[in-house]
Amino acid sequence: MPPVSPDAHRPLRLGLLRCDDPVPELRSICGTYADMFADVIARVDPSAEMDTFSLPDDEWPDDLDAYDGWMTTGTRASVYDDVPWITQFADFVRQLHAERRKMFGVCFGHQMIAHALGGTVQRAPHGWTVGANVWKIHERREWMVPPSDEVRLIHSHQDQVVSLPPGGVVLAGADRCPIAMLAVGDRLIGLQGHPEFQPEFVGPLYESRTELLGTDVVAEAKTSLASPCNQELAATWMLRFFAGSG
Repeated sequence: MPPVSPDAHRPLRLGLLRCDDPVPELRSICGTYADMFADVIARVDPSAEMDTFSLPDDEWPDDLDAYDGWMTTGTRASVYDDVPWITQFADFVRQLHAERRKMFGVCFGHQMIAHALGGTVQRAPHGWTVGANVWKIHERREWMVPPSDEVRLIHSHQDQVVSLPPGGVVLAGADRCPIAMLAVGDRLIGLQGHPEFQPEFVGPLYESRTELLGTDVVAEAKTSLASPCNQELAATWMLRFFAGSG
């Protein structure tokens, strides 16, 4: 795919809001979450630039105009946790919304868009959603190029969005995650699946959580990883969203 920069004179510049990192014993596989994002983005658009801000370490951007948009990593925390950086993150999302700046929230960021703007996030009644999940596209947007009626991505979460904020729209849904992708207006997009996750990372991740997830759940999740996922398609959509004029 050719670079998707917003104009011919400079590369796309993105800010990654880091909310967590893998435990040390898993970092040797694919690196940090920032490394994983950098890898999938480079495969789609090698010219794109990314700066990382560690929210739990109180690193916040001071020049929003310097970036074409914002992405987020996942985290073991919940959006409703009473933690200062999470409260500040909710305020940050509301600022982005008020100023009509672009954000493509992944996992925790997807949930934060809903939570910060008046939707509901809670523990899923069926428990954890792990492994590769297929979700159907319900509403198409112009940046969904190349088009696809469904997307297969790796999931790893026990919280999920159960009701939309005012003005929210469901763009895609999966059997275990009906609000797998959402939009609030044309500037905030949430995605519950992980375009940055690769099977070689999440297999050991699930194994490390066997006591939490259960042996059968881990085995089923690992089996689902044998079929290809659409990480690069999701990343392409994400970058086209940031590069678009809408």
